[in-house]
Amino acid sequence: MSKSLYRILLILIVVFVVSGCQSGGFLGVFGPAATPTTDWDLMFEQLGTSQPVAEDSEDNNGQGNPDPSQPTATPMPNGSNSASSGAGSVNTVWFYKPPENGPLSTVADNFDMFILTHRDEEERDEMRALGVDEPFYQYLLFVQIMDPESCTDRPFGNQVAYKPGDFCQLLAEHPDWFLRDTNGNLIRRGDNVFMDPGNDGYRAFWVERAKEMQDQFGWDGIFIDNVEGSLAKIYREGVEPANYRDDASYQQAIEGFLLYLKANYFQPENKPVLANIIELRDVSVWYRYMEHLDGAMIESFATDYDGYYSANDWAFQMEVIQETLEAGKTLVLVTQGDEGDRGRQEFALGSYLLINNGKAYFRYTNSDYYNQIWLYNNYNIALGAPLGPAYQTGSIWQRDFERGYVIVDPDRHIAEIRVNQ
Repeated sequence: MSKSLYRILLILIVVFVVSGCQSGGFLGVFGPAATPTTDWDLMFEQLGTSQPVAEDSEDNNGQGNPDPSQPTATPMPNGSNSASSGAGSVNTVWFYKPPENGPLSTVADNFDMFILTHRDEEERDEMRALGVDEPFYQYLLFVQIMDPESCTDRPFGNQVAYKPGDFCQLLAEHPDWFLRDTNGNLIRRGDNVFMDPGNDGYRAFWVERAKEMQDQFGWDGIFIDNVEGSLAKIYREGVEPANYRDDASYQQAIEGFLLYLKANYFQPENKPVLANIIELRDVSVWYRYMEHLDGAMIESFATDYDGYYSANDWAFQMEVIQETLEAGKTLVLVTQGDEGDRGRQEFALGSYLLINNGKAYFRYTNSDYYNQIWLYNNYNIALGAPLGPAYQTGSIWQRDFERGYVIVDPDRHIAEIRVNQ
């Protein structure tokens, strides 16, 4: 296929994606939880490249601060012109265990969204006593439960099978609930065992336990981890599930599970549900999953885990995030990096400010240090309300605010956040 024909085909794919969002579907982002994977890489591999970025006739003579009056400036698609509350400030998110390098008061004072696990209720309640009135989301694994060393050991509190003896009892009484390979063996990943998302019994058990934990332990909503968008992670374990021989059948089971959760507890009880959708190879699956969710997380926002995205890949991610926010969804955007890499942190934060509408939450961290408090001076900026959406001049993206502006150069991976004096 010629390069020009490929680009035309790619543009048609993107038009279909945007049309799906406007007709009721939702375009979103995806990423792994505690264990890094490369979901954006999977997507880019499928498409060959990301959405083409419009090329301007002017390159601003290489200047880093484009003129907002330039007639060639290209707005970020579907950008909101509304002065959304919080769009010019940084909303930070904390997850998913209490801090180990500082007091809870520091978290309570400096973060705006909170995700913790069962058995963190004491710390959660302490932060409530310190004045936190935002919802606390409970972290729960989706299609994995822990196989402890013995039946009497207490499993981790991050799953529905959280009681001593659960694993052994479920395996003895409900062997069909477990996902098995073509040889009939359980599919394992570390201490966890995969469950069958299409099994009616496991679905009912999951909802029953989630409801029990929400009600008994006083949580405000739920954050579901590892909502699989394909079989990629299972294939990396070197096995093939007996019940699901292709992505389509597995995706259908996952989608049915999400619909079951929403219909049988969370929607009737008005409980919000966020999810970490991982291993997504087909963006259309995102629409289907998001129909049953209130928001999502991406843990490789603006940069890859180990490096940077190309400018085109960065622009593709930014557009799908923009579309998700415009659809009214909540997004948790996490950038991975080293604590002292201030340039990377500022680039990620600048990217966040380009698209934040008040419903996006940001954190710069490292997946190995989620229990560490990293605070930066630029979290305290107050740009005021946005004057419009982000726009592009040459290779530079800019968004103007009441009291300053943000500039991001995805080619050189740098950003400038300027607050007027």
